[in-house]
Amino acid sequence: MVFTSRKKHSRWINKIIYVLEIILSLLIIAGVLVSIPDILKYYMSILESSKGESYILLREFLSHVLLLVIGLELVMMMIAHSDTSVVYLMVMVIARKMLLMGNTSLDLLIGTVAILCLFVVKKFLIPKKSTDIDPSIGIFSAATSVKDINRRLNYDIDDCGFQTIGGLVYYLTNEQGERLEEGTSVVLKNYIFEIEEMNEGIINSVYIEKIE
Repeated sequence: MVFTSRKKHSRWINKIIYVLEIILSLLIIAGVLVSIPDILKYYMSILESSKGESYILLREFLSHVLLLVIGLELVMMMIAHSDTSVVYLMVMVIARKMLLMGNTSLDLLIGTVAILCLFVVKKFLIPKKSTDIDPSIGIFSAATSVKDINRRLNYDIDDCGFQTIGGLVYYLTNEQGERLEEGTSVVLKNYIFEIEEMNEGIINSVYIEKIE
């Protein structure tokens, strides 16, 4: 089936991308480790410098440390693929920018407002708990709400009165006379749902694909 072929190809592409991200993440971590000795050099320079020079060196030291933290946060974002990791990465970038270029009150105010906006986004716009399994290739936990899937993927799946995708697929399976087992596919308008995994007769995860 074309549906199964596309699913298999998307999984392979996702695995290749994941491996490449792991390699890049390891390279970034290696770069951070190599840069750590420079922190000790900053300590020595600050101790040996005069009062005016130590202020400048301390500022450069903090900038260097924040840059290493940004590298680590970038690794977290690449591996976790979470909204929270993106927010923290942007906060670190803004904080470093404020440290280097925040010479006026206006610069500090803009940076502070930007950080505040990021925390507002994290608090009110990012879901506190995610039940996804691997949404990058269309696989969702059966406990994921249909509304959440529609919002995140810009879909318009009819929930048919069911809150979760697992409940909807269970209903469609019985309605269309299909067997409730792994690999069973059902169709609702221009969407295909396949039972990805089951445990003791209960749907654990569902694969979703939109038919163009």
